[in-house]
Amino acid sequence: MWVLGVFLGGFSLRLNSLFFCPYVIPKGIFGPVSPKTYTLVELAAFVRRVFALNLPEAVWVQAEIAQASISRGHCWLTLVEKGEESDQISAQLEAVCWATSLHKIRADHGTKLVREVLQEGMSVRLRVRADFHQRYGLKLIVEDLDATYTLGKLEQEKQRILVKLQEEGLLDLNARQPLSVTPQRLAVISSETAAGWADFQEQLRDNAYGYRFSLRLFSAAMQGVQTGPEVSRRIRQINRVSETFDAIVIIRGGGGRMDLAAFDDEDLAREIAGSQLPVIVGIGHETDESIADRVANTSLKTPTATAVFLIQRMMQAEVRLLQLGRGIGRAAGLQLLGHTQSLEEMEVRINVQARTALERESVRLDQANTALKRLADQNLRQAKQQLDQYAKLLAVLNPETTLARGFSILSQDGKLITSVGEIRPGPLQARLRDGDVELNK
Repeated sequence: MWVLGVFLGGFSLRLNSLFFCPYVIPKGIFGPVSPKTYTLVELAAFVRRVFALNLPEAVWVQAEIAQASISRGHCWLTLVEKGEESDQISAQLEAVCWATSLHKIRADHGTKLVREVLQEGMSVRLRVRADFHQRYGLKLIVEDLDATYTLGKLEQEKQRILVKLQEEGLLDLNARQPLSVTPQRLAVISSETAAGWADFQEQLRDNAYGYRFSLRLFSAAMQGVQTGPEVSRRIRQINRVSETFDAIVIIRGGGGRMDLAAFDDEDLAREIAGSQLPVIVGIGHETDESIADRVANTSLKTPTATAVFLIQRMMQAEVRLLQLGRGIGRAAGLQLLGHTQSLEEMEVRINVQARTALERESVRLDQANTALKRLADQNLRQAKQQLDQYAKLLAVLNPETTLARGFSILSQDGKLITSVGEIRPGPLQARLRDGDVELNK
């Protein structure tokens, strides 16, 4: 077994039986007995030959992209490997994909997919050649990539997070937040330059039913490693003024599967699940479903579909309101009809009862009238009889009658004389049947 340890520019390389080294090491180059001192160029040239002879062909390596950038058509990468139990970096190498190789990789796998894979935070499997430069040190030259490896890693991590969220009861938590029947006050999380944001506004503004929506944009990154943290921060910000809004809407334009990976972030999923407001997600994917879609109250495929959903919800509310109004109108009509019929029946009963009472009272009145007439006639006859008796009695008691029978009435000085003792000296007046006479005493 050959073992070679080289330390140069902070890079530690250990070669064992996996990479057999046929290059003859100059005698004493690493031994303490060697009296010769080598120049840095000579040592670097030796190390370069070691890499060239031991790694003559490209190999596949798996790593995580810590940094990625494009400059002059070349793609520069910082590859790292982290510990299983922590995020501490246990290995780190620089890599570059030259423009010619990058062009070929894009042609083989598709420009969009390659752009999505070669992003910060992505787990990748790359075919690389180890190249050692006497000035710039060790660098990995990327010749190809395995996109299915990255997709598989993403799916594996996604399923792990979904299981964890399911065990914690978070997958359906936001779905239990009641969504307003008229969600008009919307807090929108999107990029202010995104086409999806413009489409969303246009759909709501120009809806055929004239519904009005109040939109407030909370700008955030919609792709890349900053998407999860920025969207999470915006959700927390909105929830601090939750009484101002009916719902949170997260939208973005179309993108590739890798772009969607930003919405598989565990911390973002927890923020959506625990939101005080219902969260509506429309992040521009027709076929794939992100973790954000799973934990949201409502998930739509695109910003346009999200706008259509909101318009239809308003329309459904209006239809229900109209149906309720018609139902109230029908119920009121039935009530009115019932009361009208009752009134008509009551009117008939009152008329019948009134006629019956009137007829009954008319009969009683006729009877009373007849009785009154009979009583009046009777009283009149009795009164006439009494008058006749009074007339006879009056005739008998009339002084004229008494005078006609030979009697006279004496008076003195206008005072009636009824006794001899009442007579005083002086003349008397006597009234006879046919006249008065004065008597002298």
